[in-house]
Parts: sequence; C-alpha cells; structure tokens
Amino acid sequence: MQSKDRGFQNWGYVALGAAAFALFYFIKSLKGEDFIKLALGKKSDIVLSAMGAGNASPRILSRTGKIVSKKFDAGKPGPKQDSLTFRIILKGEKATATIRTRVIKQPSGEWKMVKSDTVYSN
Repeated sequence: MQSKDRGFQNWGYVALGAAAFALFYFIKSLKGEDFIKLALGKKSDIVLSAMGAGNASPRILSRTGKIVSKKFDAGKPGPKQDSLTFRIILKGEKATATIRTRVIKQPSGEWKMVKSDTVYSN
C-alpha cells in the first residue's frame, strides 16, 4: 500500500512550472527602453528621444550606412544629480558613430540638452 504523504504533490510541480514560465515570459518581454526607464527614472525621456533620433538622422545614416547595433552608456546617475553625460554608439555597415551629449536639469525640472558631439570612426 502506498503512503498518503508523498512529499511534494503533483500540483506543486505544476505550480512551480507555471511560476517559472511566468517569470521567463516577463523577462523576455522587457525591452531596452524598459531598462533605461528603470535605471534613469525621470531622466529617461530625453535619453530615449535621443536614441530614437540617432537612427532617423539622414546625416548619420549617410556616413554609417544601415545601423546594425546600438550601445548606450549613461555614466553613473545619482538621485540629486543635476547634469548627465551619456553616449550612444551606433555601429553601421560602413562606420561607427559615437554621439556624446550633455544635459542639465532646469529649475523647472525639465532636462535640456546643452552640448552634443558626433564622432565617426571606421
């Protein structure tokens, strides 16, 4: 005769599998923009707009060709920081474009781009 106490019942395995699938689906559905929003908080709007504008610029596309990869670096933002320098690296078929941008926080709370520089390399 089998024992009634079988340890971890079949329903336990089903529940564990469902939880693992839900976690996998959540992680897979996250995008790069979501990570930027989590890391930068309120600063993320200007960063995301700059990243989106890099691919649409005909001036950049004429030198780099089709963009094959993007890389983003924002330094180390702090909670009371009033300025931020970030880099966007767009790797294309012909060349690589590095966009360095400095933004400052206005007294009104809005972020304003102060300086931007684009460097091309092969």
